[in-house]
Amino acid sequence: MRPLLCTLCLLLLATGAGVAQDRNVALLERAGMSRARGQKSAAVTVMEISDFQCPFCGRFARDVYPRIDSAYVQTGKVQWVFVNMPLPNHANAWLAAEAALCAGGSGADFWAMHDLLFHEQNEWSGLADPSANLRRYAQQAGATLASYDACVAGDRTATLVLRDLLYAASTRISGTPAFVINQDQPIVGVKDFDEWKRLLDAALAAK
Repeated sequence: MRPLLCTLCLLLLATGAGVAQDRNVALLERAGMSRARGQKSAAVTVMEISDFQCPFCGRFARDVYPRIDSAYVQTGKVQWVFVNMPLPNHANAWLAAEAALCAGGSGADFWAMHDLLFHEQNEWSGLADPSANLRRYAQQAGATLASYDACVAGDRTATLVLRDLLYAASTRISGTPAFVINQDQPIVGVKDFDEWKRLLDAALAAK
């Protein structure tokens, strides 16, 4: 009976591992999709390459993006995708990137988490350990905490952050914020809404 029992144990372990793997794949899919805002069928796609600890990224998120979102994203003209590029000189940027993706994969509104991270940037960015703050923001954004905690503890979204970094490297971008409209020439730095209106209207007209 021992060999049979051992075989059954192995099968149960394999099944458990398979279920856990499936759950992790599902979480990563949800996390990856959660940072795309707007209609998939939109004529124009903008990839925003950003760092949650970057003060210029924070300024764009607070002062400029809400107007773009209202005029172009919510009206179905533009799909906006957030791409993480945590810079090495920002000690908490990687943690924030993983936290935002874990929140998005755990039932939260990624963009609500995005807004909290940028609006509260001064609160968490200088801390030796911002984990408690990030967890609180995830909860406020609607994350299921058990799923969020497991995601963060297991570094489950690290692969997504690495993929984002590879994408950013492929565009030869070295600073944040930066943007790529319809996979064309990157745009670097904070621009005001009027400049964005010109850029997006031109991209829409070209379509």
